[in-house]
Amino acid sequence: MSLLMAGLSPHPPLAIPDIGQSSLKKVSDTIKSLKELGHEIVESDPELLITISPHGAVMREAISIIDQEVTRGDFRDFGYSNISFAMDVDLHFIDLLKKNAAGEGLNTISLQDRNGTHLDHGVLVPLYYLKQAGLKDIPLVAINMTFWDYSELYKFGKIVNKTIEECDVKAVAIASGDLSHKLKPGAPAGYDENAEKFDKTLVKHIKNNELEKIKDMNKGMIHRAGECGHRPMVILTGILSEHTVETDLKSYEGPFGVGYAVASFKVITGGNT
Repeated sequence: MSLLMAGLSPHPPLAIPDIGQSSLKKVSDTIKSLKELGHEIVESDPELLITISPHGAVMREAISIIDQEVTRGDFRDFGYSNISFAMDVDLHFIDLLKKNAAGEGLNTISLQDRNGTHLDHGVLVPLYYLKQAGLKDIPLVAINMTFWDYSELYKFGKIVNKTIEECDVKAVAIASGDLSHKLKPGAPAGYDENAEKFDKTLVKHIKNNELEKIKDMNKGMIHRAGECGHRPMVILTGILSEHTVETDLKSYEGPFGVGYAVASFKVITGGNT
């Protein structure tokens, strides 16, 4: 058993029908792609879902992981507390992951007893489409990115993959992240000419199956883009690094000045597959 596939998912709450309402047409490509990604993941029949979010309890010096039996989340911050999810957590996997990370000199922090354990929208948006596609009640491992050097994030991803194989579990992993927030005047973080360049570069690397190049993208360009998806993707590329994968860039659009890319990464060989 090993990694089955992975995905890149944006997380605009307005992609949820009840929340987006009249704005849904502006992100129609993204919604179509999230549905397609959700069905592909469900059809792969996973036993474990791993998410990597930039909007949970992000620490500067450690990876934080929700580490309690059940975790919950809803869209109350966007006025829709009725759209909610509860997921069991794979405590055995997390325990082994923490030990493996410590063995490589990488720090992790457990989030317990409501201290950062509420699922954020970086997890909830892709989870919504997975549930819509019929995802079974499988355990979740919710990981939050950190501000380590990209080489360490990549290394942590490799440790996640090692843990998947040691646990002998069929897993899928989702990097949750929007691309630049500065694509045009009036964008949420203002405008920067580097924004479009960042998005085009990251999208090109995915499209051309050049995943190893993502961690080596220009740091100045990344910083000026005002993105939140690069670090989750670097961790994901570490997870995928021991596998041969087939990449599928399903869509890219930026109607509100924020880049939304949806992609799937199907494992062809590697690990114990």
